Amino acid sequence: MSDERIRFAAVGAGRVFQRYHLPCADARDTMDLVGLVDSDVERARALVADRPQVWTGTSVERLIQEARPDVISVCTPNDSHAQPVLAALDAGIAVLCEKPLAATVEEARRMAAHPAAEKLLGVNMPFRFHPLLKPFAEVARSGAQRVEFSFATPGNRVWRACTPWYDDARRAGGGALLDLGPHAIDLLMAVFGPPDVEACEVDATGVEQRARVDMSFQGVPATLRIDRAARRLETSVTVTTADGDHVLDVRRNELRRADGTVEEGGRSPELAAISAYFDTVTGVVSPHGKVGAQDALEVQLVVESAYRCAKEAAAPLA
Repeated sequence: MSDERIRFAAVGAGRVFQRYHLPCADARDTMDLVGLVDSDVERARALVADRPQVWTGTSVERLIQEARPDVISVCTPNDSHAQPVLAALDAGIAVLCEKPLAATVEEARRMAAHPAAEKLLGVNMPFRFHPLLKPFAEVARSGAQRVEFSFATPGNRVWRACTPWYDDARRAGGGALLDLGPHAIDLLMAVFGPPDVEACEVDATGVEQRARVDMSFQGVPATLRIDRAARRLETSVTVTTADGDHVLDVRRNELRRADGTVEEGGRSPELAAISAYFDTVTGVVSPHGKVGAQDALEVQLVVESAYRCAKEAAAPLA
């Protein structure tokens, strides 16, 4: 496909599409936006008012027929991922889905089980592609004694106007843990492998804003703390070794080693998974590849296990 124009389309014209997927596509000379679907078709039309060649509507099936895309980004609410993803896969179209893979594990399993999923489906979980992850992993794997991941954001206040569905448990599938947890868990699994979930606490049933998950990676204890209603921004993972603390600060793009040295990373790591997937479909050689549906499903199963632990901990004694 490297010598052809790549016809790009999207389902969902909200904040994530506007801030991440569209700029990544526009940055590539070989990609052209040809179609945009949204439940609010007027929002879609207003967004592409200066692009008269873009087909807009509310039907994914018509998008596929009318716009004839080569690749589709799915940027809808969590409960609306499966239908457009499966429609794209049925049509043999490459599709990049926002995380989590779905609002429920059952839907996520269906998507991952599609015969074309391994080849065509990618999921936007970029932290495993952070340019500082490799040196951080080398330090972390050489004698980790404890792992702490802190993920704090004022997103619940900042994004509420853009994503009111976050407050609907049916549509979101969960709260902060399902929303932000996949990023953190995928990074930790990229470094340490699959975890054992030991305990979980959430601040509400259905749609929580804060969560704590206690895990272990082959005996190494790890704690993930998520706060989606914080007044600060933090995305950092700290590994304690015999030498002291080594901190991968994802937000600041820094690796702060225990000896006091600081290594800086690249720009816009939050776009890494989208860029890697678009590189793949445009024929560009990428050092990353993609986060596959099976990877995303395994992460979501960890999240589901944590929710079960939280539910059991909150259940009254018999």
